[in-house]
Amino acid sequence: MEAVVSTRDLWLTLPEIVVLATACIVLIVDAWGKGRESFLNILSAIGLVLALVFNFWMFGNHGSAFAGLIFRDKFAYFSNFIFIFCALVTCFYARDYLLREGRNYGEFYGLVMFAALSMMFLASSANLITFFLCLELVSVSLYALAGFVRERDACVEAALKYFIVGAFSAAFSVVGMAFLFYASGSLDVANIAAAKPSVALVIGFVLFAVAMFFKLSAAPFHIWAPDVYQGSPSPVTGFMMTAAKAAIFIFIVRFFLVAFASNQQLWLPVVLFVSVVSMLVGNFAAIRQNDVKRLLAYSSIAHAGYALVAVAAGTKLAAAALVYYAVAYCLMNLGAFAVISVLAGKNEEYASLDKLQGVAVEHPVLAAALSVFLFSLSGMPGTVGFMGKFYVFAAGMKAGLYWLVVFALINSAIAAYYYLKVVYYMFMREPKESIPVNVGVATGIVVLLLVVLVIQTGVVPGSLYQAIVASLP
Repeated sequence: MEAVVSTRDLWLTLPEIVVLATACIVLIVDAWGKGRESFLNILSAIGLVLALVFNFWMFGNHGSAFAGLIFRDKFAYFSNFIFIFCALVTCFYARDYLLREGRNYGEFYGLVMFAALSMMFLASSANLITFFLCLELVSVSLYALAGFVRERDACVEAALKYFIVGAFSAAFSVVGMAFLFYASGSLDVANIAAAKPSVALVIGFVLFAVAMFFKLSAAPFHIWAPDVYQGSPSPVTGFMMTAAKAAIFIFIVRFFLVAFASNQQLWLPVVLFVSVVSMLVGNFAAIRQNDVKRLLAYSSIAHAGYALVAVAAGTKLAAAALVYYAVAYCLMNLGAFAVISVLAGKNEEYASLDKLQGVAVEHPVLAAALSVFLFSLSGMPGTVGFMGKFYVFAAGMKAGLYWLVVFALINSAIAAYYYLKVVYYMFMREPKESIPVNVGVATGIVVLLLVVLVIQTGVVPGSLYQAIVASLP
């Protein structure tokens, strides 16, 4: 009898195995190595760097694993780079935050790596059952991370709200999958793509898309996002807003833009509607916010709308633009929340604009770094955010979606107001009180690295873009 899991399956999933092993070792060391909490951060970083090395080594290997449930191609390995990088950055700078909050436990690093592991398999899923299981494993890890500082009521509230919404979106996923199975007789992506258009197929597409819109916090499925992102610990919010959304976008590339490009008419109206509403709700709600984390939460809703322009375009150029935008979004928001995790102080008491006003007087470097990330989020030329929007809007124009691109450009101009408002408060207002800031070495390295990447990738975008194009399925 043939083995269920072959040696080839393990070989093709070597980067995932390294991440899993690292997470387990970190938990064991945390359980049995009391007094070695400071070592957990270094151990996590070493394991994730090894995973990056193995992922680079495996980049040329193609095929499928686990009886065809997992894709193994260049796009899968490229996606792995994004998730491992996000996990590495989060684990690296979170140590200073966790020490300040008195929560430097191995569970945090383990949960981040388990979430990243699930995202790696999610983005490579060739079957909707695999996708659903991985999505729920990601969600369970993020529920726990959202409430990690359980002494803070806002964290517990965030975890509970995220759990409730997660259960709600899971129901949409399951019902949508049931309709897709009825229409195609299979849950394999390839078999569903070959199914003839029918009412059941349309309903399945819409319900399954709604579940993904929930995870993207795209309007009108966004109600949970501001409270959850504001209440969660800043490193968790940064990881949740970046890696988790990137995983969904990458699966959208496989599911909608590759497998179901010929059935675009079935899902295009829904994508257009959600894109427009997300831009409107996200930008106009963000203008009214005083808390910086809540402002960025509404900003993320608008960014989901911008990214959906590429999904609506539905071409290979659009697929490359969407992945580039996902990478840009990760770099910008990871950097922003790395700085916010420092400036917000203990219990995140200084996360509002009123508290941060004049912060550039005492902490000019941190204020300048946050300004770079905000400029990039607004789409300022010379940053990765500008190039991300350029590629997305160019794909929309080539697909003939002129009205949608013009609408997105107008919304980008509106968004510049609230990003610049934060910069104005930091540099142009007189400080009300002194903010106690202690920038650890790890956080300093992360912020510097992300500032360089945001600028360098914005000025010279060709290498990253060509790598994405070459890896597309």
